[in-house]
Amino acid sequence: MGAETAEPSSFLSLSAAFSYGIASMAMVFVNKAILMQYAHSMTLLTLQQIATALIIHFGQILGVSKRKDFSIATGRKLLPVSIFYNANVAFALASLKGVKIPMYIAIKRLTPLAVLVAGCLRGKGKPPTQVSLSVICTAAGVLIAALGDFSFDLYGYSMALTSVFFQTMYLILVEKSGAEDGLSSIELMFYNSVLSLPFLFFIIIATGEFPYSLSVLSEKVSNTNTGYQIIRTSKIAIRFAVLSSIRFPKLHCRHLQCRRHL
Repeated sequence: MGAETAEPSSFLSLSAAFSYGIASMAMVFVNKAILMQYAHSMTLLTLQQIATALIIHFGQILGVSKRKDFSIATGRKLLPVSIFYNANVAFALASLKGVKIPMYIAIKRLTPLAVLVAGCLRGKGKPPTQVSLSVICTAAGVLIAALGDFSFDLYGYSMALTSVFFQTMYLILVEKSGAEDGLSSIELMFYNSVLSLPFLFFIIIATGEFPYSLSVLSEKVSNTNTGYQIIRTSKIAIRFAVLSSIRFPKLHCRHLQCRRHL
């Protein structure tokens, strides 16, 4: 009886991990396609967060999804998590401007190594030998690939490594705070989108990206061919972003093999 109940659970976990992998991979290609035509990554992230919040809000009004009312206390608890999450995404988008997709994916595979090292430094004990060897082999492969990258871009690599740092800090913070406990995936995504907007608006204004970035976007949209491509690609990006974030945000942290050593 126990075996019968365990089998569906294993199958669902494998299916969820596979689906998350496909969505994540698709997001990389879609983001790269957008940034090749529209280089203002912070404005892109801001628009994506606005669209995500609106989709979830109107989804609740139409009865497609359910969520609890926005709570200030919960927002305060989730604020640090949201900051690290958005920093991870922002630096990842910035890195895609100069790093090719295969190398970007390879660099992001350094996150498990960073999590393991952070766990050891925090006194969580030594991870299993098999986990350590697999993570070290992956890191060695990334190093070899980087040495053979003839289109090496220092800025892009720096942004990608910074993204790895913030992703590691995000995972550690989620584990320590337990901020996500008791909230559904839709609620988490809504809180993250709403909480990130003040910081994103401040950044795009302080850096001078806004309002120039909107005028560039308007100009590109007015161009029939380019505008069509940007709008179509943006729709796909938002669709994948909402899909992966609503269904699998906890999966990414929960099924990371080295998460138990945090």
